[in-house]
Amino acid sequence: MSLRTRVVALIALVLLISMLMGTLVAGLQTRKDLSAELTAGMDGARQTVASTLEDLPNSDHPARDLRQLTATFNGNRHVRAALKSPGGELVWQSETKAPSRPAPAWFRDLLGHGPQPVAIPVPARVAAVAGFKEIVLTSTADIDVAAAWRELVGVVAVLGGGAALGLVLVYLVIAAAFRPLRALSAQFGRVGAGDYSGRVAEVGPSELLTLQRGFNRMASELAVTTERNRLLGDQLLTIQEEERADIARDLHDDIGPHLFAVNMDAEMILQLGEAGRHEAIPDQVRSIQGAVRHMQRQVREVLSRLRPTQITELGLNAAITDLVRFWSARRPEIAFDVRLAANEARLPDPTKDIIYRVVQEAVSNAVRHGSPGAIRIALERDGVGDLCLSITDDGTGGGETISAGLGLIGMRERVVSIGGSLDFGPFAGGHGWTTQARLPLAAVRFARPLESTL
Repeated sequence: MSLRTRVVALIALVLLISMLMGTLVAGLQTRKDLSAELTAGMDGARQTVASTLEDLPNSDHPARDLRQLTATFNGNRHVRAALKSPGGELVWQSETKAPSRPAPAWFRDLLGHGPQPVAIPVPARVAAVAGFKEIVLTSTADIDVAAAWRELVGVVAVLGGGAALGLVLVYLVIAAAFRPLRALSAQFGRVGAGDYSGRVAEVGPSELLTLQRGFNRMASELAVTTERNRLLGDQLLTIQEEERADIARDLHDDIGPHLFAVNMDAEMILQLGEAGRHEAIPDQVRSIQGAVRHMQRQVREVLSRLRPTQITELGLNAAITDLVRFWSARRPEIAFDVRLAANEARLPDPTKDIIYRVVQEAVSNAVRHGSPGAIRIALERDGVGDLCLSITDDGTGGGETISAGLGLIGMRERVVSIGGSLDFGPFAGGHGWTTQARLPLAAVRFARPLESTL
């Protein structure tokens, strides 16, 4: 059963109970009023008969007067009078008008029958002459009961019609109020299918407005997030292609010539051996060994760029220190100031990897785009228990290039994934660039910082 049907059914039940209670109260009041009216009518009739019987012994025609007394009750709504013979047979009674549409028997029984019949004896001397023993007064409520029944039917009809009209209006109002929910449900289906472009009209009650605004805000944020993920995916593919191109270039420029040299030295050894000049062979062998050692170093550098194994093997500090050595060997004019937490045992491996990737990206950006003279790397704990990482350089350019790329945006996504935050921008004073990451690690305890200058 739908919510709309439940609400209408509940309202209908409340109206029905109200009508039944109102009808019951009205019926009880009608019964009380009718009983009082019948009692009053019986009392009045009794007084009329008693006063007439007092004067009846002086009448010349007592039988006629008794019939006239009974006839005075013709058409009386509340009392019917009857004359009975000494043997108890009904001789004469007043005429009572019957209702055109009598009330049901159960309704007459519900309202009651009024006072009990009253038998008033005729004086003995008059009874012997007139031939009547007594006058019987009986309450008659048929007309009043029929009127009450007609009134009840009319009231119930009016209340029922009003209730039916009210239910129809309630049904229409609820249908109009729930119409935005159907639109919202349809849009939720589109979101579930991956379409975040749909929006719902912000109309209706305040409760629905809050829900509609929340849905539109959610859909907008999902659309932005999906587009950002798409751009990050595209950027990741681009970076992978660039890294592959860099690796291919390094292999071609660094390892290719040494392989060629090794091949030339091997041919020279073969030629010296064939010529019998064995004393020159050791020099060629040492040349080959030197070239192989150089290629091994180059391979290790390529592997370290692909995956810093020091994080898992030697630790975070060693990995960052090795990264600094890598750039110091290539850019000796840059002074690196490294301040790292000495105790990293309580840092989880995913957090270590994120810290290293942020340092790697920030230092690479600074060296490539900023032309710095000094780079400072600091990993410290602030006063509220968070871990703060900052990479600051004194370069003079490259900020727009850095901020336009998605490298640090990707790092921000990784930092946010563990509940942290990442910010980057120009350093105070407009010179240089700074990258700051804050990681919520209140439970981590750090020892005295290890300071080193390379």
